[in-house]
Parts: sequence; structure tokens; C-alpha cells
Amino acid sequence: MGSKSLLRGSNAVELLSGVDALYLSGRGSIPVWLLDDLDALRTQAQESGHPVDAEIGGYPIRVLGRGWGKYRYCLSHDLALIGITQSTSLPVVRVQPTAIAIHALGPETLVLWVRNLLDAAGIDATLGVSRLDLHSDWQGIWIDAEERSSFVTYSDKRALYEVSEELSGLNHGQRGGAVYSRIYDKTRESNKEGTDWWPELWGDRFDPEQRVLRVEFEFSRDGLREFAIDTPEDAFEQLGPLWAYATGTWLSLREPTPDATRSRWPVDPRWAAVQASSLAGGALPAERIKAGKTAGTLRKLMPQLVGLLTSAAAEVGTRTLDDTIDALAPHIDRYGQQTGTAFHERADEKWRHR
Repeated sequence: MGSKSLLRGSNAVELLSGVDALYLSGRGSIPVWLLDDLDALRTQAQESGHPVDAEIGGYPIRVLGRGWGKYRYCLSHDLALIGITQSTSLPVVRVQPTAIAIHALGPETLVLWVRNLLDAAGIDATLGVSRLDLHSDWQGIWIDAEERSSFVTYSDKRALYEVSEELSGLNHGQRGGAVYSRIYDKTRESNKEGTDWWPELWGDRFDPEQRVLRVEFEFSRDGLREFAIDTPEDAFEQLGPLWAYATGTWLSLREPTPDATRSRWPVDPRWAAVQASSLAGGALPAERIKAGKTAGTLRKLMPQLVGLLTSAAAEVGTRTLDDTIDALAPHIDRYGQQTGTAFHERADEKWRHR
């Protein structure tokens, strides 16, 4: 079936659209006592070789034994990665929320959570947006690799990715530039990355027999400044204009005509649907997203895990899973004694780095 006929057959379905990434930074001041505490925890993490569990303003965090880019202190929380510095040439705090945070809390609640954490830690900082990603997910719309020349864009940089001659990704612009776009097979990426919670977000409209096309735009700080966007509230107020600019001015898919000026080509009906995305967003309880994340990780591990267990079963002469694990337990304990690291210690280490 031709990709255009999918839309014209009224099969186009918007599954989800909205904010997919929101990176924050804050200029202000850090209390000296907090810097002293972080310095001691960072040293402890370096010496132990793994992150140190601690609290910041009552919020549970893990302090890493390394910095994060130009930020001396790197803190990990289930909802975000946090960088802190005493440098006067940088924002004192940098916050990169996780996908779980964005889609479980929603961007507005996430910003409130960040502000509450900073207040509780005694960090006096005004939050600004350093990066904002908007997305729109569709079924019933597809773009073929050979249609790459039908896009009209401000950028002269384009990257095409294919798997078995099928489009897997089409990027325009440069990463870190004012605007960067990605059009890709979200179902393929989700299967590869193990993010099995996306169908939960897509809801009842999702058809597991169809691919999901994602159209995504990344706005850097420079790109946001063109719209006078500084604070998170500025960004939330401008989601519609940002999407309209990205899909109407910066990049658009056109229907070729004999006209030599491609910008006069009519907008492709598939792209017109994308332009009209609702940007309503969606949220799920964090537990359901975490469950999907776990399911995806185990799905990726399963072929190797089952292969290793059945190979071991053949060696120890067992047939069932329970018998195999029981038979392997003494061997695993012996290996822990030989290496000086018991199984539970290895498991603890994995837990700390989740």
C-alpha cells in the first residue's frame, strides 16, 4: 500500500504528542555547607568505586564519584540527573529529567518537583530551559526513504538511515544547532532500546500490527531564544507556535510539481496532519512505566539468559529451571570466593547503577 494512500484512506491516527525532553538549568547560589557535603560524598564515591546513597533536602539521591561535563558534582535520582557547580561562569545547577519523569509526571509537574527539590536543598536558583524536545507519534502515516528530496527545510544537513531498504530515520539539521529534527520508526527504536512502556502511553488507539512514525524536533537554547523563551512557563505557553514554526517554516514535506521553486510545492497531506498535532501530551503512573522498562530490559536479556542457562543445564545434567538454578548455586558461590566478589555484591553493584 502506498504511504500517501494511508492518510487519504482516513487511517491516520495521532497516538500521542507533546513534550518529550525538557532540560533545565538554574542561575543563582549554592550554600557552602551543601558544597562541602557533596565534596565529601564525591570523594567517598571515588574511593568506594560506586555511587553513594545520600539525601539532599530530604530527597534520596546517589552521588557519583565523577563530574558531569563541566559540573563537578553529579547526582542521580530516579527522576533526573543533576549537575551542581560552584563555578560563577555556569548556571549553578543543571537538571536532565528522565523519560519516566516527563511521561509519568508531565512537564509542568516535573518543573514543580525540580523547584521543590532545589528549595529543600537550599539552592537559590531561577530555572531556565536549555533544551526542549517536541514530538508527535502517528500510525497510518509513513514516509519512504526516496521521499527525502520532497522535504523543504532551512537546513542543508540531512542524514538518512535505512534497515533492509526501509526508512528507519531521517534527520535534518545539526545536533546542538538551533533546531534539529528526527523522523523515525519509533516502534523499531522502542524494540531496540527495550522501552516497552510506549504502547501504554499510546493507549487503545495503538495498533501493534502497524509501525509508529515519530516526528520530533529538538530546540536548543539558541533556538528557544529566537522565540524569547527562557523559563519553563515561557516554553509551555509557546508549544503551539514552536510546533507551527518547526513543521510549517523550518521543515515541511511537499508534493512535487514541475515548479522549479520547491517552496511553492503544496504541503503533502500527511504533513498537514502532522502540522495539526494536538500536543496534548499524556501521562502514566511511574510504576507502569517502570514495569514497561523492566519488561523491555528483560526481553533484550532473555535470548542470552536462556541460552546460557540451557547450556549450563546440559553440563550439570538438569532439565527444569528450578533444578538448574539449584545445581548452579554452588558453582556461583565458588566463583564468588575465587574472584573475591560474591553474587549478592555483584547484584548490589547493578542496583546502584540502575
